[in-house]
Amino acid sequence: MPVDTAIRVAFLRNKRLQATFEDLGIAQADVVQAGLLANPVFSGGSFRADGGGTGILQLGLALPFIDYLQRPSRRGAARQAYAAEQSRVAAAVIALVADVRVAYAEAQAAEQMEELRATVLLATEASAIAAGALHDAGNVSDFDLAQQQAMAADARLALLTARGGRRAHFAALARVLGVASDTSWTLTPRLSMPADTLPPVHVLAPLAQARNLELRAALEGAAAASRLAGLANTFSLLPDGSIGVGRETDPDGRFTGATLTVPLPLFDQGQGRVARARAAFRQAVDRHDAFAVEIAADVAALAARVEAARERALHLQRTVLPLRAGLVAESQRFVNAMAQSVFTLLLARQAEIDAGQAYVEAMRDYWTLRARLEQAVGGSFQPLTPDEQAAGRVQRPSKSPRKP
Repeated sequence: MPVDTAIRVAFLRNKRLQATFEDLGIAQADVVQAGLLANPVFSGGSFRADGGGTGILQLGLALPFIDYLQRPSRRGAARQAYAAEQSRVAAAVIALVADVRVAYAEAQAAEQMEELRATVLLATEASAIAAGALHDAGNVSDFDLAQQQAMAADARLALLTARGGRRAHFAALARVLGVASDTSWTLTPRLSMPADTLPPVHVLAPLAQARNLELRAALEGAAAASRLAGLANTFSLLPDGSIGVGRETDPDGRFTGATLTVPLPLFDQGQGRVARARAAFRQAVDRHDAFAVEIAADVAALAARVEAARERALHLQRTVLPLRAGLVAESQRFVNAMAQSVFTLLLARQAEIDAGQAYVEAMRDYWTLRARLEQAVGGSFQPLTPDEQAAGRVQRPSKSPRKP
């Protein structure tokens, strides 16, 4: 199963992503609700004197006019909140892609590490058997035989550890994909070689500013908070009120007239509502600014770590591993000629094993860090399109709430 297939499986099976999609439905419902006018209020009453006689009938119909005045700003804030939710959901999709790539690379590395340890075990056990035969012939000392046997035992222990690590990483991949942990599949056999060098940081930073959807969501959230703060400020003294028509019927005749209902701001002048809305707006702006700084720093740090892992992997593959293999071959030749002790061969083999492990780890680090860097810049290292460049020139929200 290649990594692209794993990503498609995650899109279909990951229930956490499916639950995130429902946030769009919730936000869309909020937009619809914010655009609805409040229902008119009907009132009626019948009054009769205690001593009897003809009663009085009162009927009224009132429309909440303050709600009508608040409707445009309320609907605009809901639309911006919906846009922010769209960005968050899209960011969750990109994050899931990165999670799959990371889990897939870690599972590949764990499988490759198990293969390495299995190969080492075969070699060390063969050496231990050969050393036993030489020992029986009197050509190998007890100490050298014990060294070979100890190395074979250590190799088996390392294989058991690697096998457990592979199972754990396969279970972690299954969790990200949203499938049962006992599902069996075959991964692409080995981690591929590092790709070409990435664009420099001064190119990646604008990509992140324009494409990072979490940053876009923070911007839209600040805009929605700005509208709500302006709304609370404008209607602080008059949060609700209604106008209507009333009709009264009594023994003297029928009377029809207009009605007005407004609260008198004697005690509650909306101080708490205004302060809360303004604080929420300032908080949204500060979070946006903090996230922008963090994104720039994360991109720079990830780019440096990706390049370091790439250089490490290439150096190990091109230089260190061939040298270590050559040293093992030479040491084996000298040991066979009894020109060196078996201890020298053991050291050479251990160094070769360490280099092989370092190579697998460097490849794993490269692909996992690259996936996180790709997530940070919005899912692609491709240059910005003209539309993205225009969209990326959105101004940072000011600290002044927007008036409705």
